[in-house]
Amino acid sequence: MPYCVGIDGGGTKTAVELRWSDYSSNARAVFGPLNCNSDRPATAKTLADTMAWLAAQPGGLAGCDALCIGSAGISNPDAYHFLENTVRAGGYRGPLQIVGDQVTALAGALGTPVGTVLIAGTGSICYARTADGHERRSGGWGHLIDDEGSAYALGRDILRAVVRAADGRAPATALTALVADRLGAESVQSVIRFTYAPTTTKKEIAALATLLDPALQQGDAAAHAIVDKAANELAAMAAAVIPALDLQNGAIALLGSVLVKNRTLRTALTARLHAQFPSLSFPAPLGDAADGAAVMAEILYKQGGFSYA
Repeated sequence: MPYCVGIDGGGTKTAVELRWSDYSSNARAVFGPLNCNSDRPATAKTLADTMAWLAAQPGGLAGCDALCIGSAGISNPDAYHFLENTVRAGGYRGPLQIVGDQVTALAGALGTPVGTVLIAGTGSICYARTADGHERRSGGWGHLIDDEGSAYALGRDILRAVVRAADGRAPATALTALVADRLGAESVQSVIRFTYAPTTTKKEIAALATLLDPALQQGDAAAHAIVDKAANELAAMAAAVIPALDLQNGAIALLGSVLVKNRTLRTALTARLHAQFPSLSFPAPLGDAADGAAVMAEILYKQGGFSYA
C-alpha cells in the first residue's frame, strides 16, 4: 500500500513518521542522530537504518509516494547534497524534499506549512511561511551572537545576574543560592570555573534556565528582569516576520522547552504579541516536527513531486 514519510532529524535522535495513503493508520520509528554538519558517519547510519525500515514495510521503498526530511543545517549546500545522495544510495527513488527543521516544526504544530512558529528551546528562532511558499525567518544565528530568549540565553543571563550581585553591581538575588546548589559551587569563583571550563557545554548552560521558576516564586527582581528581556527579544523576532508576510491575522505556534515549561515567560510573550497583533491566534500544537515532515511529504506527493522549499 502506498505511503508518505516524514523524517525529523535531530542531534540525538531521528523520528520517522509513516502515513498510509488510505489514512488507515500511521507508524513511527526512532533511530539515531542526524546531523550532517557534525557527524556524517552517524547520519549515514541513521538514514541507512531508516531506509531499511521502510524497505521492510508493505510495498517496500517503491511504495513510498514521497519523503520529506526536516533537519538543521541544510542551508549548507554540501550538507543538503549529502542527505540527498545518502537517501538515494539507500535505494529510494521517489519524490524527495529536504527542508529546515523550522519548516517541519511549523507544519507539525499547525497541520499546514502556513503561518508562524516561534521556537525557544536550547536555541531560538522565528519562522513564517505563506500559502504560496514565501518565507521569512528571524533569529536562530547561534548562541555566540544570538539565540535570545532561548534556554542558553536564560542560563547565561542567570550566571550574569549571579556575578553582578557578587560584585555589588546589582542587588542580591535568589539566583545565587539556586545556582550554587545546582552546581555545588562554594563561591562565585566556582561558578566562573564551571562557566569557562572546556568541558562545560551549551546544553549545561541552558539547563540552568529551569532555576528561573523557583526564583520567580520568591519574587526575585533579577529573575523577573531576565524574563522581561527574553519576552521582549522573542516578541521582536516575531514582529520581524509576521507583518513582512502579512500574517497578522494568522496563527502562531509557540514551541520549545522554554515556552512550554516557563509559564511566566510564555504569558509575558503572549501579552506582547497580542498587543502588537490583536487578531493573531495561539493554537495548541497539533503535532511534532515528524508529523510536520509527513505533512510536507503529503503535500509534495499531491503537487506531483514538485518541491517549492
